[in-house]
Amino acid sequence: MENNEISSTEISLFKNNPDINKLEKKLLSEKYLIVICGPTGIGKSKSALMLAKIFDTDLISADSMQSYIGMDIGTDKQNFKKYGVNQFLIDICSPDHFLTSVEYRDTAREIIKTEFFSRKKLPIIVGGSGLHIRAIVDDLMKAPEGDYVLREKIKNEILRTSLQYYYEKLKNIDNEYADKIKANDERRIIRALEVYEKTGKKYSDFQKKWHERKSIYNCVFIGLEMDRSRLYKNIESRIDAMLNRGLVAEVKQLIEIGYKDCFSIQQAIGYKELVKYFDGKSTLADAVNEIKKNTRHLVKKQLTWFKADARINWITADNYVSIYNLIKDILNIISRQVSDEKN
Repeated sequence: MENNEISSTEISLFKNNPDINKLEKKLLSEKYLIVICGPTGIGKSKSALMLAKIFDTDLISADSMQSYIGMDIGTDKQNFKKYGVNQFLIDICSPDHFLTSVEYRDTAREIIKTEFFSRKKLPIIVGGSGLHIRAIVDDLMKAPEGDYVLREKIKNEILRTSLQYYYEKLKNIDNEYADKIKANDERRIIRALEVYEKTGKKYSDFQKKWHERKSIYNCVFIGLEMDRSRLYKNIESRIDAMLNRGLVAEVKQLIEIGYKDCFSIQQAIGYKELVKYFDGKSTLADAVNEIKKNTRHLVKKQLTWFKADARINWITADNYVSIYNLIKDILNIISRQVSDEKN
């Protein structure tokens, strides 16, 4: 988009539009939640910011790595406070805290209840983490977190007997799931047995709930996409900008504090590659190339995840000359869905 900013005059045009005012009242009275999602580098945050300004509300981040304090440049955190917009779930824990999707979900839902619905404000979730979005909005029966003690116990039992024996055991417990995997898939066999021993429930039952895609809120999902080659160019430019802003120094500081081996640092793109550079396992140029390559792979994974969700209303962002027209179409989609659901 040639113009990716909306002026205060344009914001006022939206805010003073009787149709937008009517839509806002309906969204608030029926406790709707707006989700802005899509791959990294596509402009989700800017679009969500504009909506927040129009509806006089705040944002909830669905970017798992933005939750960590000190991981700022590489996660592309934005300072929206200068626009009068708060972002929740940003900087809520240190990099050495293992933030589970369950903790993330519970924190987000409490924020939605106390900071939005109770204050008559419209929650807007924005981010590229499909897992965290679903954890917040969907009625999931999530399988328990890994029990590594129990997992090792099962592994040792397999060594003493055979994997085939435990595959047959899984078939007796959960034939539906066993038929989906191979008899030599040790990792999945162990996980299914671990879940059953821990909960008394079949692993296939958890999977069925996962595929239902049933939200606990009234939701409108907006997904942004664009031509893949153009998106990759945007990503290249964004990573170069991060490096110019001091990404290398940021990672070095996190290492010096003692966070090098933390799960967050080892998982986050932009951080794990530079850790290898500081460990002498790659050159800086190789690390930068790896960051760009891994980010492209992330985009593919994100699109695969989101495209599987039929609830998402897709908008091709690079079809627009200005973000004003993009926001106008987003508002039209929200209005149509709310109207259709009412009828």
